Amino acid sequence: MKNTTYILVTLLAFSATLLTSCGKDNPKPDPQPEPGGGGTLPALILSQDFTKGLGGFTVQDKEKGGFTKAIWKVETGDNAKYGAQAAASENNGQKCYQAESWLISPEIDLTNYKSDVYLYFNHAFAYLSKSDGSKVSSPEKHFFVKVSEDNGATWVDRELPKWLVPYSYFELAQSGNIPLGLFKGKKIKIAFVYKSTTEFAPTWEITNLTVSTERQELLPDDAGDQYKSVSGWMELPQVKDASAWHAHTTILRFDRVRDYSFSYNEPCLVSDWVAYPLYEQFTKNRVNRSNSNWEKDPFLKTQSNVSSGGSYEFSTKGYDRGHQIPSGDRLGGAMTNQHTFYCSNVTPQLHDFNSGVWEKLESAVRTWSASSDTMYVVTGCIADNTCETVKDHDGKAVAVPKAYYKALLRLKGGNYIAAGFYLKHENTTKEYKEFALSVKELEQKTGMTFFVNLPSDKAAAIKAEDPKNNSFWNLK
Repeated sequence: MKNTTYILVTLLAFSATLLTSCGKDNPKPDPQPEPGGGGTLPALILSQDFTKGLGGFTVQDKEKGGFTKAIWKVETGDNAKYGAQAAASENNGQKCYQAESWLISPEIDLTNYKSDVYLYFNHAFAYLSKSDGSKVSSPEKHFFVKVSEDNGATWVDRELPKWLVPYSYFELAQSGNIPLGLFKGKKIKIAFVYKSTTEFAPTWEITNLTVSTERQELLPDDAGDQYKSVSGWMELPQVKDASAWHAHTTILRFDRVRDYSFSYNEPCLVSDWVAYPLYEQFTKNRVNRSNSNWEKDPFLKTQSNVSSGGSYEFSTKGYDRGHQIPSGDRLGGAMTNQHTFYCSNVTPQLHDFNSGVWEKLESAVRTWSASSDTMYVVTGCIADNTCETVKDHDGKAVAVPKAYYKALLRLKGGNYIAAGFYLKHENTTKEYKEFALSVKELEQKTGMTFFVNLPSDKAAAIKAEDPKNNSFWNLK
């Protein structure tokens, strides 16, 4: 990771539905599973919010290697939001100690359970790569989940379904559902095992933990019934493949807020869409464009590599590294601007298109946002296996989108209006006004369903309005 990333120690989030912060820009958290009724066993077996302390969990240090501080700990004050943290290093990972420390749960009674049981949690890590990029370790060498059915005499490893890539920097992620069916009818303990070496002593953070008969599901298209203003994720379209859906968050003016969500098309190596809220705190010029810091997205193991060496390999065709969420939409902080330079946010875009009609449309969106409470934006591209391709710096074929679009939802004073734009990916001298259409028409062109969290009694009318007939957009 670049040094600019290491300046900000911030906890980022993977799943929009799992954030528990009460910041004004966050969605309402998912409710805890309700206990079963009618004499049935409760679905929720254990829930621990580590931001409030270790609860009944205990720490066993197996080895400290001369490290004098606590390895597993929960901070107080503002840093309590980071949950249970394990680290055996000093100076932001520069001095490392060989250590091993276990965070062990209280006894969990599964003796009467016959259905499947799952463990899942949210976690983050950092300092698995040296700041100069010279060396990288693997999370599987340092972080382990173990289960014991004999009060700790023996332990069985449980594999995590989801890992972030090693150069992740405090990106909060779901563990995925870890099956505990092997231990049905038994009493168990769960251990989170941290190991470090004198070369790598990363930080591991766990914010919360659940043991339940109900699997953790990703349901970002669940509209709910309490969305209002910027407290709901109003920008989200319907998510057809939850496994391809990811969300970055950031710290903006001392508040944890969502940055943007995206759905990644791995065969084409581009994001099908990127969705985000846009308002003054994001666009206010506090930092410069992070132009030289193109980086891989820490959520994706397979992605295009345009992180160095300029544009795509066949740059003679005139393809830029075109942003979906523009850098200019994220100048309110260094971290959030850096996120726009992730490879997941980049597509091969004709230079004249990128610097012409598309850039003018991006500028117009910021202008419209300036007189709105919030502008909700979905930017997407049309890419499939019939597309032309160009090579990235690893020689992988990246789809060149056939078209680009924007779906806009303006919130002002509790009222919504919407506009859509659909542009073929070709050089043109036309103005963006000529590509405007209703969101309903855009849905028909793209096969998408936009703004699923709009109130159902208002959504149809808002989406059907022709933006050319609304003076706000100034499209005539």
